[in-house]
Amino acid sequence: MPTALIDVDKHLFEPIVKPGYADLDQKRIQSSPYTEIDHLLNLDDLQFGYRAIALALQSFEITSQRYAFDPYDDSFNIQQIWQLAHEYAIKLGKSLPTTEIYVIAFRSQLHTETQQSEERREYLGQVDKASHQEANLSGGLLKYWFGTPEDTLGRNLATCWWRSKEDAKAGGGGKAHRQGMAKVKGWFGHWQVEEYRVVFGADRYSIERIN
Repeated sequence: MPTALIDVDKHLFEPIVKPGYADLDQKRIQSSPYTEIDHLLNLDDLQFGYRAIALALQSFEITSQRYAFDPYDDSFNIQQIWQLAHEYAIKLGKSLPTTEIYVIAFRSQLHTETQQSEERREYLGQVDKASHQEANLSGGLLKYWFGTPEDTLGRNLATCWWRSKEDAKAGGGGKAHRQGMAKVKGWFGHWQVEEYRVVFGADRYSIERIN
């Protein structure tokens, strides 16, 4: 049975900005599916390298329809993001310094009754949105992306790119997130967290799983 679709699903697989077209003069940018002001990323809070990377991450998108199953680095356009970060850094007047990013991937599987329920998926969306607002205002969240549960098994993936693990711990511990996840924990048949260290260097990038 197919997944019950909700409004937020409509544009998840389109990049926020086409590659190469980021507005480098913006002070606040869209860094998630959410567009309200408390969800926008304040670039003035970021050091130069993270600012260039955040701008590049507006073009983050899948490279495989099997992103919920395939290895993380095979599922997204990370090489293109690295290239864009260098391009934007030069346009901003400097070379991109070697920069380390802490990345989390959340792999999940919804129980069938949740996957096929528009009401439950709407509630999950409300929890997610409130959690993102907390995390964004906490600081250091460069990018948040999630897909749609696939029809066959209800498998999905969400991912956060953070400035550091410390930022992730601070941003992921908010009241809305804790209370919301406590209510919906039983709606998932599977939940797995993957952690990665991503390094954008001058001549190459690397991605390493660290848990």
